[in-house]
Amino acid sequence: MKIRKLFSVSTAVVVTVSLLAGCGGGASGSDSGTTAAAVKEESTTVEVSQTDSGDSASEGDELSGTIEYWSSWGETESQAKVLQEAADAFMKLHPDVKINFTFNGRDNRYLVQSALETGTQIDVMDANIDNIQSLWTDHLLDLSDYMDKAYDTTDGKPYKECVMPSMLELTKSLFDGKIKCIPYIPQSVLIFCNKGIFEEVGITEYPKTWDQFKDACAKIKAAGYIPLTSDEQRKFTWVGYYLDRLVGDERVREIAADSSQWDDPNILVAAKAIEELVSLGYFDPNVASNLNQAAEQDFVINGNIAMFLNGTWLPNETSESTPEGFKWGAFAYPEVENGINGAEAGAYSTYAIAVNKDVSEEVADAAVAFAVYLTTSEYDQMFSDVAKSIPMSLDATWPDSLLEAREVINNYTERFTSQTGLSTSTNSSTIIGDACLKLYGGEITAEQFVEQASDF
Repeated sequence: MKIRKLFSVSTAVVVTVSLLAGCGGGASGSDSGTTAAAVKEESTTVEVSQTDSGDSASEGDELSGTIEYWSSWGETESQAKVLQEAADAFMKLHPDVKINFTFNGRDNRYLVQSALETGTQIDVMDANIDNIQSLWTDHLLDLSDYMDKAYDTTDGKPYKECVMPSMLELTKSLFDGKIKCIPYIPQSVLIFCNKGIFEEVGITEYPKTWDQFKDACAKIKAAGYIPLTSDEQRKFTWVGYYLDRLVGDERVREIAADSSQWDDPNILVAAKAIEELVSLGYFDPNVASNLNQAAEQDFVINGNIAMFLNGTWLPNETSESTPEGFKWGAFAYPEVENGINGAEAGAYSTYAIAVNKDVSEEVADAAVAFAVYLTTSEYDQMFSDVAKSIPMSLDATWPDSLLEAREVINNYTERFTSQTGLSTSTNSSTIIGDACLKLYGGEITAEQFVEQASDF
């Protein structure tokens, strides 16, 4: 089967993707948990051209059933468009299968829960995997047995051998060793940089230690650029990841949950390290008041900020405004003195597709087959090419803007919380987050940060 998709984006720019042999869509790539930029309906059109073999149903097809799929993407987002195109192609291959989408956006995580409790038919739902685990666990079908099966797009191999093993392991870790959802569009948080600035000031290797990181900031500052930025949505990150490096994510979670733990001297060590960066003028002067989308757009448009601790969705969310020639770089949060972990530990997650445990066997089979198709056919590559997201298939090509992120992600063996352990307690997250922003903005000292952040 060979299928060709043509995406025409407003100015008649065309992206062509072909399904290659092997475990998924290893098409030649082009530069293309939690979010992605909306794509306006009037600026994006999709044309479909398929060969005869792609137009016909699979011989001896046994898949059937109607699937009600509730998704966390908004209807105009590029991810939703790829999902719909994949479903259209899948239904053409399997005429007895019908997939109906309800695109709820990020509110899906809450809407699904309430809808299921009132008896609304939902067969398949997607969200960030941590939200799936925390909100929907009791409603999920165990999909473990499906992982050992071969499918039309896996070239005779078991599905589990064709996709990122780290994401399947993440799923097992969250569901007591079981596969209760199928990951797609993996994500990670790391330091993104304007590589052009690094090259201009003579930084030829990314900093691995905190001292090297400070040296890089000094060179960038001396050249007239702003080394670092953040925003209200990532308010925990700079101090939180320092603390994660120093004592580990589990310990940071304990600190976030119990104000009596704030006499731990490591908290002040982390706060003082960030305070030093602030005192040297390394943070964006507007950091304490930066709003999420504005800060991201400013990062690529103005070209005077070197580093942003953000997620792998950043290149997609800024794709419409990123100047031609902008060079994306990425590296791991640096190691810190006396820390217990290094670049092998980082924040990573994924969106995932879950199946309602109450569906019939035929709907479950069709739903899993669609999820497999989505992550091992050319549509996995389309997520990468069109939405600049990380592909699941081992054969797929990553977008140019995430190539350096891939090197970091492939080395992960230990997982941090996305917004660090400091964000994990509902009783303290607002108080700690506000103190973090004040620390970055130079409004409070490290000692005052400890005092204010522990006041819960």
